[in-house]
Amino acid sequence: MPNKSAKIAYFSMEVALQSDIPNYAGGLGVLAADILKSAADLGVPAVGVTLMYHASEDPDFAFKPEEKFKKLDTIARMHIEDRLVEIGVWEYRIKGEKGEVPVYFLDTNVPNNKRWDRDITKDLYALDRYTRLCQESILGIGGVRILRNMGYQDLETFHMNEGHAALLSFSILNENEYKDEAVKEKCVFTTHTPVPAGHDRFDYGLVERVLSQKVPWHVKKIAGESDLNMTTLALNMSRTANSVSAKHQEVCQKMFPNFSFLNVTNGVHLESWVSDAMATLYDQHMKGWRSDPEVLSKAIDIPDVEVVDAHKNGKRALIDFINRNPEYFCIARDELTDDDLLDEDTLTITFARRFVPYKRPLLLFSDLEKLRSLGFEKLQLIFAGPYHAGDKYGNGITNELMHIGKALRGQIKLVVPSDYKLNISKYLVQGSDVWLNNPQPPMEASGTSGMKAAANGALNLSILDGWWIEGYRQNPKSGWAFGKDPDDNCMPCQDKMDADALYITLKEVIDCYYEKKGEWADRMKNAITLGAHFNTHRCVKEYMEKMWNL
Repeated sequence: MPNKSAKIAYFSMEVALQSDIPNYAGGLGVLAADILKSAADLGVPAVGVTLMYHASEDPDFAFKPEEKFKKLDTIARMHIEDRLVEIGVWEYRIKGEKGEVPVYFLDTNVPNNKRWDRDITKDLYALDRYTRLCQESILGIGGVRILRNMGYQDLETFHMNEGHAALLSFSILNENEYKDEAVKEKCVFTTHTPVPAGHDRFDYGLVERVLSQKVPWHVKKIAGESDLNMTTLALNMSRTANSVSAKHQEVCQKMFPNFSFLNVTNGVHLESWVSDAMATLYDQHMKGWRSDPEVLSKAIDIPDVEVVDAHKNGKRALIDFINRNPEYFCIARDELTDDDLLDEDTLTITFARRFVPYKRPLLLFSDLEKLRSLGFEKLQLIFAGPYHAGDKYGNGITNELMHIGKALRGQIKLVVPSDYKLNISKYLVQGSDVWLNNPQPPMEASGTSGMKAAANGALNLSILDGWWIEGYRQNPKSGWAFGKDPDDNCMPCQDKMDADALYITLKEVIDCYYEKKGEWADRMKNAITLGAHFNTHRCVKEYMEKMWNL
């Protein structure tokens, strides 16, 4: 039964609970799931609200929620234009150490709706503005109605994880006689993206058409004069807003100078991401790390050989997984030889993040001759990035990587997993030797994948941006930093400067891996200590203190 005494409602457009549930695109959904898992572990009285995406109109290919979720009898209805749309709800319960957190997945793919209304929740992040607005209306307005219909009357805080959920403020306004201050007392907001395109905006003509009477009379005052800016709406309707790294806090203040931001640097749910071998090692040497991640600060005392051996288990699993999937290789299946396969002894560097321009997925390949001279028969590279079929940039990067892989054959191994999901992400963070991140500063708000890799003894090789500024400052032995903040004078040549800096640092990484085994093992242990701070148990505790008033 629902915990009607819950105090926190956490709204997110995506929540990545399992690899084969089509409810996530990347880091936002993964973080949301990790936050809710830690809330369950800590016994926080919270519920999650998100959308259910069925992914296909063909019943044979559509996602079947009944295989993983419990269908609830509760429904809600809301008008979209002049149509009364029914919203169903599915429940997934996260069981933690001290409690359970139910996550409610809202669904318009129900028999009473017309075909076009069923498809509102077909695809995550619908590309057309009409459907996207409908989705965000279902999440925000429909989400509040579902919670009320289920009996959640005592919720004290509605947490909007990104601006996608900001329309929930319309419902809270309606419940409080359109008094802005009453809404602000109940809402908080987390923003994750320093990229302007990541902040949804909708034309007011479309908003009036879709939502009609649900649009408050003073919407332009609270959401922007020219169009409805979901981030502006969320900021105006929240008592507190937070960034997700110290650097991101500076960026947020520049982007939205009329608002104040406190910072809660992201973390990861360690138990979900640490390999079995590493977890066993931690159980032996740092008892209680699951409930009290701060004990990971003692990782420096673990014998070198035990850390190295435990990590080899994760690396062996990663290599075996990659080699079982010939489609990941840049060489045609019928041309693959044993010499093309990855091996356990070669330094393995992974770049795993969305293929978007600001993340600069091809920076390492800026000078192939220099890369060849540094890494000849010493490197194997894994480049994985999720993207959808219509993503021209993502497809273009993948094709370019395949060409590069062929050009480097026999010199540097390169594989490109094409189905990058949660299950593959676990192989990557648990088995990689080095985690590469080279975004265009200051575009990386946080970057939690590097935290997951570090928790498994991988060393970060990263631009000083997002969380890594804090991580590297906390423990410089946990990896390598390169590059510097851009300024107006160097912007035209920033990529070249950063690539040159990357090659210089890469030489140091290669030398350390092959020539300084003791130093490498010591660095691995220092990387693990970062988990003492960069975890979602700490993150949730900060939310409780700074944002949720618990």
